[in-house]
Amino acid sequence: MSRTVIRNAHVVTLDDQLGDLPRADIAIEDGTITTIGADLDTTGATVIDAAGKVALPGLVDSHRHVWQGAIGGAGGKVSLGGYFGIVLAGLLDRYEPADVYAGVLWGALQAINAGITTVADWSHIVTTPEHADENVRALRDSGIRALFLYGPPVGQGVMRWFHESTERHPTDVRRMRNLLADDSARVTMGLALRGPEFATPETTEYDFHLARELGVPISIHSGIPGYFLKYRTIETLDRLNLLGPDVHHAHGAQFGDADLARIATTGGAITPCPTVDMSMAMGTFPVTGRALAQGLTPALATDTVAGAGTDLFSEMRVALAAERSRANAAALERDEPPATVDLDQRDVLRFATVAGAAAWGMQERIGTLSPGKRGDVILIDVDRPHLAPLNDPVTTIVLNAGPADVDTVLVDGVVVKRAGRLVGPIAERARELIADSRHRLFARANLADVLGPNWAA
Repeated sequence: MSRTVIRNAHVVTLDDQLGDLPRADIAIEDGTITTIGADLDTTGATVIDAAGKVALPGLVDSHRHVWQGAIGGAGGKVSLGGYFGIVLAGLLDRYEPADVYAGVLWGALQAINAGITTVADWSHIVTTPEHADENVRALRDSGIRALFLYGPPVGQGVMRWFHESTERHPTDVRRMRNLLADDSARVTMGLALRGPEFATPETTEYDFHLARELGVPISIHSGIPGYFLKYRTIETLDRLNLLGPDVHHAHGAQFGDADLARIATTGGAITPCPTVDMSMAMGTFPVTGRALAQGLTPALATDTVAGAGTDLFSEMRVALAAERSRANAAALERDEPPATVDLDQRDVLRFATVAGAAAWGMQERIGTLSPGKRGDVILIDVDRPHLAPLNDPVTTIVLNAGPADVDTVLVDGVVVKRAGRLVGPIAERARELIADSRHRLFARANLADVLGPNWAA
């Protein structure tokens, strides 16, 4: 039996019963948190000294295209339409299986480095079954907890798969479901479907029934400008009797209150991607506060490193500022400065942990630091000048922390980052692989012609 004890941390459990513990230890045995308390027995245990550090539940990135590890910034100056042209139409079909492995491995390590221990990997890089296999192999090798969302093979043609598509979801998902049959494993499976905004109602109906036959969760891009109103997403899903607690909506920026209420009533989940939702012009504001008003607690996501950063600390700050701006806009227009603001730092931290776990049905396994849950723990070094003095740990971390402040990361009780550095030979190997893949991809795609000389091979 392996045993690890994290000593002398300021523990923010996010467990409503346990609360915050200014000095406590966390014992993890065979990947499971067994005890949280002061001065635990360390006999026979690996001890991690966490003095001067805050322990948090591992962060949950609820919507990320992990394969894009080599192309950070490729969509930094474009709207959603430009992203489609550069990334999906201009780059995706240049990926060979080896590039998928390199991109996903590096993308997963970028997430781990930022304190993200669980990622919902919306994978549309599955051009062939070999591409899908390399995606899963990279997730497993990285050490991250992941939900591999097997998507459409967009590399066979963006218009074919994303414009009123009649193509049914690839049948290879049945083979993959046999390989990822254990829903309690570190890497599990769902389906990344197109939904009414990108496929015909008949195709959507087939795809949803396929997911339910396989017994896996569903994720779709929803509430996208130019698509949502035309294809009446929630009305269409409701008419087809397809809404339910297994349906996850990414973005949702164009949803109205009635749409959000219907998702809530049917038990669905929603994940705004604050940076991308605003910078790629998908909405004036993320859906965060409007979702809360309709009984939906949103999760949070980075979406794509092509158009956003690698971490959820930034997304928490953007979500917080954007929602306060949206909520107070009417009063400010009347020249009535609000006396208070509602959404706070602990709220958005819960979006990135508790709500993320619940969005994917993992709330019994992750999302809080609680005995019986998996040992997904991150330690934030709060001795650094921008985080000290530690007047309020949650406020300080949400307002100021970043990936460089993540000292230690454990997934399933296994250390994957320590003393500020990714652990193990896979990290250095991943760096070599991503450099080689980047060179190949840039040469194939001639990105310098589109994005400028910095994008030459």
